[in-house]
Amino acid sequence: MITERIDNGTLSRLRAGEAASAVLLHATEAGPASSLLTQPLEVGPARRTVRDRVLAGSLCAQLVLRIGWAPGAMPPPRTPRRPVLDVFDRQLR
Repeated sequence: MITERIDNGTLSRLRAGEAASAVLLHATEAGPASSLLTQPLEVGPARRTVRDRVLAGSLCAQLVLRIGWAPGAMPPPRTPRRPVLDVFDRQLR
């Protein structure tokens, strides 16, 4: 899956990140593994190749999401989560 935008501006990158976040949250809930691939899009010629050959030359690719299970493999176990209080420090005012 490729998130794409009409341009490569700051707001477009932000919106692509928001879209990727939503997709990754749904994927986590459904169970398949996922990973982000941005390295191919950081090089000008590779970015243009994706734009021209995959996106018909009209959109700017922001990142590539890889989602799924390995063929014949069981879904991976869920990763453990830290307790909320280990991550956030709530201070009463």
